[in-house]
Amino acid sequence: MRKIFYTLSCFILLMSLIPGLASAQSIFERQNTTVPAGQTVDDVYVVGGDADVFGQVNGVVVVINGSLRLGSTAHVEGVVVVVGGQVKQDPKAVLGDDVYTISLDNATQNSLLIGGGLVLGLWVLQLAGSLLMILVPVLIRIIGRTKIAAFTDRYQRESIGRLLYIGFLSGLMITALSALLLVTVVGIPILILILLAVLVVVAAGITVMSSRIGEWFHGPTPSSDWVKVLIGASIIAAFANIPLIGWIVMCLVVLVSMGIGTQWIAQKMKRNSKTV
Repeated sequence: MRKIFYTLSCFILLMSLIPGLASAQSIFERQNTTVPAGQTVDDVYVVGGDADVFGQVNGVVVVINGSLRLGSTAHVEGVVVVVGGQVKQDPKAVLGDDVYTISLDNATQNSLLIGGGLVLGLWVLQLAGSLLMILVPVLIRIIGRTKIAAFTDRYQRESIGRLLYIGFLSGLMITALSALLLVTVVGIPILILILLAVLVVVAAGITVMSSRIGEWFHGPTPSSDWVKVLIGASIIAAFANIPLIGWIVMCLVVLVSMGIGTQWIAQKMKRNSKTV
C-alpha cells in the first residue's frame, strides 16, 4: 500500500512539472484550425487562417485575417470576434454571447484594415511606453523624497562601466534561472515574481540615470531634483524611440539598472550581516 502511495505521489508530481499536460485547453494557431465534434477547449485564437469549430469552446473565439465556420455541433460560451473574414454559422450552432465581425469587401481592403490596426496599436503601445518611461521616474523621485534622493546621490558617482559589468553578470544569472523555472509549471509563479522585481529595479535605475543626465543640463538657477529627473527621462525616452538605436539604449538602461539593483542588494546584505 505504501509503495502504491509513493508511486502515485511521484506520478502526480511528474505530471505537474510538465507544462503541456497541465494547460493544453487553449488553441493559438497561425494556420487553418479545426475543433472537432466532441472536443472541449477553453479559447480559440487563430491569426492568418480559417477556423472550423464543431466542438465545445468554453471561452472566446478570435479569428484575425481569416473566416470562421460554426458547425451544427458547435457550442461557444464566450464572445466570437472575426476581423478580416466572414462567419458561417449553422442554425443548430449554440452561441452564449454576441458575434462581432469587422470585414471589408475584399482581401486587399481587409489586409489594409488589419495592417493599419496593427500599426496604430503599435504606435499607441510605443506612446504609452514612452509616457511611462518619463512619468514613473518623476513620480518615484517626488514620492520617495529624501530616501530616493539619498539613493540617487549614492549612485551618481558610480562608474557606468562597473555598473554595466555587474548588470551583465546579473542578467546572465537571471536568464539562466528563468530558463530553469520556465520548463516547470511550479516555477512559473516564481518567474513572474522575479520579472516584477526586475521591473522595479529597472524603474529605480532609470530614476538614477535620469537624475544623472538631468545634472548635465542646468540654467542660471539650480533646478529642483524632479525637474532634473524629468529632463533626463525625456532624453532617455526620446533616444529609446529611435529605430535600432532605441534597442541599444534600452539594453544599456536595463543592464545599468540591474547593476545598480545588484549592488544595492549586496550592500544591504553586507550591512545586515555586520549588524547580526
